[in-house]
Amino acid sequence: MTKAKTDTSQKTETPHGILTKFMTEQGMRKTPERYAILDVAMGMEGHHSADQILAMMPDSFHVSKGTMYSTLALLVECGLLYNHQMDGATLYERAYNVPTHHHYICTGCNKIWDLRDASIEQAASKARTPRFKKMRCSTYIYGICNICQAKLARLKKKLEKEKQAGMTREEKRFAQINEELAKAAEWFK
Repeated sequence: MTKAKTDTSQKTETPHGILTKFMTEQGMRKTPERYAILDVAMGMEGHHSADQILAMMPDSFHVSKGTMYSTLALLVECGLLYNHQMDGATLYERAYNVPTHHHYICTGCNKIWDLRDASIEQAASKARTPRFKKMRCSTYIYGICNICQAKLARLKKKLEKEKQAGMTREEKRFAQINEELAKAAEWFK
């Protein structure tokens, strides 16, 4: 099947025009459901599952899950949406008139943030890819966000207090000495 043109061609065409042209070239039916899903997808911000997009549909449009999934696949194929595989789930993001970007993903809360960094693009453009035509690059950086880091620190502190509550006075003193030795070792580094 034919892939959509580069991002520069999208700037001169509307999403409806791109979809219509693609469906015409592929001999596909132009249904009102497909255009309704397109309108919702073009209005969304961020990364959403098919079920979340289905929930965004207007009450006047009843779309089956099958139609939703097939239309989302169609919108990815014609270059209007990106799809991302994250922990076994597919999330969709608007691609039309959206600059190339990458993603931070928190492994604690699964939140996703967009990352725009020209150095990643430069590294990707310099990468040798024999017998392979690069079309786009998408990088995922997994880590722990500042909110989850703070939650982990509070949990660690709470567990430490609970652990110390069950210790004898002698065990507490040895723990304090051990902590002071660790600080001194850090200082000597």
